[in-house]
Amino acid sequence: MEIIYQQRAEKLKALMKEQQIACCAVCNSPNLYYMTGYSPKKCERPLMAFFPAEGAPVLVVPSIYRFSSQWECSITDQRVWRDGDDTAAMLRGILGELGVLGERTAIDETFEFRQLYPIREASPNSEFVPGGRLFTVMRMRKSPEEIEKMLASSRLSDRATERIIGDILSGKSEAALKADAEYWLTNEGMRDGFSNLIAAGIHSASPHHTCTNYVPQKGDAIWLDIGGALDHYWSDITRSIHVGKPSDRYVYVYERVREAQQTAFEFIKPGVRACDVNTVAHNYLKKFDLEQYFIHRVGHGTGLDGHESPNLSDDNELILEPGMTFSCEPGCYLPEEGFGIRIEDSVCVTETGAMSFNAFTKDLIVV
Repeated sequence: MEIIYQQRAEKLKALMKEQQIACCAVCNSPNLYYMTGYSPKKCERPLMAFFPAEGAPVLVVPSIYRFSSQWECSITDQRVWRDGDDTAAMLRGILGELGVLGERTAIDETFEFRQLYPIREASPNSEFVPGGRLFTVMRMRKSPEEIEKMLASSRLSDRATERIIGDILSGKSEAALKADAEYWLTNEGMRDGFSNLIAAGIHSASPHHTCTNYVPQKGDAIWLDIGGALDHYWSDITRSIHVGKPSDRYVYVYERVREAQQTAFEFIKPGVRACDVNTVAHNYLKKFDLEQYFIHRVGHGTGLDGHESPNLSDDNELILEPGMTFSCEPGCYLPEEGFGIRIEDSVCVTETGAMSFNAFTKDLIVV
C-alpha cells in the first residue's frame, strides 16, 4: 500500500475509534478513490471496501474489474464477486473474518441502496451510522500535492473559458458550445467528469440554466460556468460577458458583482467563519440595493467532488483553515431586466489569506 494511502487509513482508524465505530463501508465513490487510488466506472455489481478499526481493509470487486483493481487499488486483500454469487453471504463471511459482524458500522453516505442493502442483510444486528463526517474531516484540508492538482485543473478551465469566448459568435448553440468545450477538455486530459453551463440572453437570469439549442445573439448577456476534473480533482470558473455594447445598467451591475467577489476573496483567511464570507458578499451588494438579486450562497467546497465541504453559507459556522478549497462566486440575476451575472474563482485558504486557482481576467469582455 502506497504511503499516502497508509497514512489516510491510519487517520480513518483514529477517527473511527474516537467515535466507537468498528467498521467503515465505502462504496465506489470519491471517498474510495481518496482512500485507495481506485474508483472505476460505476455499475450495478457490488464494489465496496471495508475498513475495520483494527486490521487491514478488504475490497469486494466484480470479476470484470479485477484486472484493473489489482494494479490501481492500494488494498491488497481483494475478494472477487462473480455474477450469480450470493452477495449477502459473501459479505457476511468477510465481516465475520474482520470481527465486525453485528458491530457499529459507518456507511459512506453516497451508497446506492442496491449496494447498501446486501450489507444490511449480511449484518442485521449492526448499528449503521452516517460515515460522511469521517471523510469530510479528512478531505476538507488539501495536501500540497492535491492543491497542485487543483491548480492544474483550474488553469485548464481558464484556457477552455478563453476558447469558448472566442467561439461565441460562431453561430453555435449553448449546447454545441458546451459540447465543443468538453471535447477540447477531454483531449487535454480532463476525463474524470464535467460541470459546464452556458447561459445566453434571458437564460443568464437562471443560476443553474441547462444548455439549450438557443444561439447567442447580439445584445445577449452570457455567463460561462466551466469546470471539470483533471486527475480526479475539480475546477470551477464562471465569467460573464456581453455580445455587443452592454447597457449602462448591465455595466453597473457587473462592476458591483466583480467588487463583491473581490471583497469576499480578500476577506478569506484562516480563523474567519465560512458564514461570514457569505455575509460579506451579500452585505456588499446590499449597499447598492442588489442583494435581493443574489439568491444563493457565495461558495461551495471543491476537490474530488465538484461540490463538497465546506459550503460558504449562512448556516455554516466552520472556522476556515489553510488548505481548505472552495468557490467564491457572487452573482445577481435579474429576469425582469433580461440578464444575470456571476463571477467565480476557485480558491484555497493559505497561511495568511487566500490564493485563487484561476488567472483568467475578470474585466468585462464585450464580443
